[in-house]
Amino acid sequence: MFPLSLSMNRRHESICLKISYPLENCSFEGKTQYISPYDICMEVPTTRIKITLLKLLNQDVSVTAGNVTVTGTIMGYTIERDLYLIGILINKADRAAWKRFVEESPRPSFFAEIRHVSP
Repeated sequence: MFPLSLSMNRRHESICLKISYPLENCSFEGKTQYISPYDICMEVPTTRIKITLLKLLNQDVSVTAGNVTVTGTIMGYTIERDLYLIGILINKADRAAWKRFVEESPRPSFFAEIRHVSP
């Protein structure tokens, strides 16, 4: 399994995503904070998710961005102020399609960022 990387060392301009989990009749929208051909970190206002995210951990969800829909697994989340930061690992079968989407995105402004951590 490819490890989820939330190192934030590569960023992309925000892309709006819709996440769907039909077993709980749940869907929500957010925007990317980090994106790669393998994983995503998205931010979602806490008021948009009406169920406990613990139910979604390690569950397959549909990820829709524009006209591309892939499946992924929610690997973890955290709360930062009034936002959920949700880590999603793109399923292996959909990585080629997701990688193409990332590379062909009309917002290809990848840049490096240094995050400062206070002790």
